[in-house]
Amino acid sequence: MLGKMLRMAALFDVYGPLLTERQRETCCLYYLNDYSLSEISELHGVSRQAIHDTLVRSEQAMEEYENQFGLVRCSEAMRRQLDELVETIRGAGECIDKALHALGGGPGSDSDSDPDAARAWLAKAVSAVRGCEKVATSMEADTGPGLCLGSDHGIDQKEGGL
Repeated sequence: MLGKMLRMAALFDVYGPLLTERQRETCCLYYLNDYSLSEISELHGVSRQAIHDTLVRSEQAMEEYENQFGLVRCSEAMRRQLDELVETIRGAGECIDKALHALGGGPGSDSDSDPDAARAWLAKAVSAVRGCEKVATSMEADTGPGLCLGSDHGIDQKEGGL
C-alpha cells in the first residue's frame, strides 16, 4: 500500500497539472495530505464512492500519461545513474587520498613515501574516473537531445525513429 501511495505521489508531482481541477484537489488531499475518503467526501459534500471513483480515474489517467511519456521512469533512472556517479567519484577521491598518504603528502603526515603504493592508488583513481566517464556517457546517450528515452523505452533513434 505504501508503495502505491509513493508511486501515485510521484506521478501526481509530474502529471498533476494535466488532471482536472477536481482530480488534482482530490489527489492532493488523498496522496499528499493523507486525508481519508470519508474526510474528502465530507469536505466536498459528495459520497465516499464519488471520491473513490475520482481517485480511480485520476490514477488511470496518470498511469496512462506515464506510459506515454515515461517521465517518472526517466527520473528514477537518472537518479540511479547519478547515485552511481557519486559513489564512483567518492571512490576516486578516496584513492587519491590514499595515494597522497602513500607519498607522505597528507596533512600532518610524518610517514615515509611509498611510490609503488602511490602508483597503485593512482591507478585505481584513474580507473574510477574512467568509470565516471562511462556513467556520464551512458546518461548522455539515454537522454539524447533534451529527451529521456532509454534504449528500452520509447523511440529507438538507432532504428529510424524521430
